[in-house]
Amino acid sequence: MATNRIRAVIFDMGGTLETVYYDDTTRHAGACAMLEFLRSHDLDPGLGVSELQAAVVSGMEAYQAWREGSEVELSPEQVWTEHILSNVSLARDRLAAVAEELTYLHATRFQARSLRSEAPALLEALRSRGFRLGMISNVLSRRLVPACLSEYGIAHYFEHVLTSADFGWRKPNRRIFDEAVRLMAVPAAACAYVGDTLSRDVVGARRAGYGLAIQIRSFLTARSDQGIVDVEPDAAIQDLMDVLGLVSPVGEASAHA
Repeated sequence: MATNRIRAVIFDMGGTLETVYYDDTTRHAGACAMLEFLRSHDLDPGLGVSELQAAVVSGMEAYQAWREGSEVELSPEQVWTEHILSNVSLARDRLAAVAEELTYLHATRFQARSLRSEAPALLEALRSRGFRLGMISNVLSRRLVPACLSEYGIAHYFEHVLTSADFGWRKPNRRIFDEAVRLMAVPAAACAYVGDTLSRDVVGARRAGYGLAIQIRSFLTARSDQGIVDVEPDAAIQDLMDVLGLVSPVGEASAHA
């Protein structure tokens, strides 16, 4: 598939440009780091590592169910004090003061993240062909996406990075897709969206009238798309470099390869 009408390519982050993985081992290591962090800030929850791990995992799962239904992203301060550690005897104001750090720690220690190897080459190729690049990411941490983009050395490719942590609405709510279009100053029909989920990425891009909805599967896909039927992307790819052929005019990708 190729098209002449795409002018901007907007990416998801976790699961798309980067791989995200977790299991009991990563979660246990994350709980160890979190317990040490809390104690170092004189916020001992009175829980062992396994108990803290269970509390965080169950709390995050409950919050995840709530935000999937509401399509709203609460602040880290609300999430940790009202959802995750609400039943733990910790001073609410002091817990709120470190909530962003807890959120970042959860995202980077309970989970393993790494840039897809082909991502830099794709971003460079797209930019060299004149495509404008943006990002929409569902994320609770305000710090995570900017930090990862900087660490990966790819922040300079993106004109605008829009996160649910800053905007307040989450994919698939069309408000966040519409906001990306407004920031990019490109018609929705001239935008391609690349993500790893049907339930958030493909559905949201379709709601907002994007010209292409492209899916690349990840570890997170099946966990996010349970029960999703009758939703198909415009294209499903195995490698991010395949995006180039989908958005470039016929023959252009091979001519510049």
